[in-house]
Amino acid sequence: MPKASAVSVLIVDDQQSMRGICKYILTQLGFKDIIEAKSGRDALTKLEKTNVDLIISDWNMDDVDGLTLLKVIRKHPRTQSMPFIMATGRSDKEQVKEAIECGVNNYIIKPYDAGTMKKRIEAVIGTLT
Repeated sequence: MPKASAVSVLIVDDQQSMRGICKYILTQLGFKDIIEAKSGRDALTKLEKTNVDLIISDWNMDDVDGLTLLKVIRKHPRTQSMPFIMATGRSDKEQVKEAIECGVNNYIIKPYDAGTMKKRIEAVIGTLT
């Protein structure tokens, strides 16, 4: 059972407000090591410099979108098994299917609350203590 405060999380979203909401929820759940990226490209740059235990990424972003980010992460040996949760405003079954085929570990539909976020994270990394 991982302790939330020991898990590092990378939030990737091009909207500052959504990063803020996600960070607030993660903080409520006990996470302390939270890194923010404003795009998929920014996330890749940050991943070159640091290891994280979990990525929570928006799907729809300019520059490099969440699905492209996921595909790139799954190709590199150092990051290929990194837990990845996709956040999306749409619950389109085809979109979800595509993300699963590309190796996403879980997804969360916006808007979400702390309870939903906790369930999605625990489904990926195990029960939080």
